Amino acid sequence: MNRKLIKNANILSMDLAVGDFDDADILIEDDRIVAVGPNLQADGAEIIDGKGRIVIPGLVNAHIHTWEFQLRGIGSDWVGFRDYVANMHGNLATRYQDEDVYIGNLVGSLNQLRNGTTTIVDWCHITRDASMTDAAIDGLEESGIRAVFARGTVKPPERPGEVPYH
Repeated sequence: MNRKLIKNANILSMDLAVGDFDDADILIEDDRIVAVGPNLQADGAEIIDGKGRIVIPGLVNAHIHTWEFQLRGIGSDWVGFRDYVANMHGNLATRYQDEDVYIGNLVGSLNQLRNGTTTIVDWCHITRDASMTDAAIDGLEESGIRAVFARGTVKPPERPGEVPYH
């Protein structure tokens, strides 16, 4: 059995039966929290110093396009949805390959975990075929995040005389 004891943390449990603590401990066995409270003892447990840290339940991000992670910060001067579609889907997304989607999903998911989000709904609206879809899912799985994979509609560039995808 794998045991960890987080000591002396500020705990916001969101559970009225458990309560919140300014200075308390959390005992974890395998992947389950088995005790929360002050001055817990656990022989043989790995001790993690929680002093000055806040422990909260994992957050849920119910709408993320994880594949876009490596493009974050791009588009600060874009004008709304019009420029997003033209620049992202009409240009950048057309250049993505399987490995780009994989890396975006892997690193984007790791970033979510690093910042306290443990569960995501990944709206993946770039996958053009089965291998790209597999790469997207592989990135999510490798990160260890809990994820719902929601495959969206690919938004191809508009061509003169054709009906736009929207």
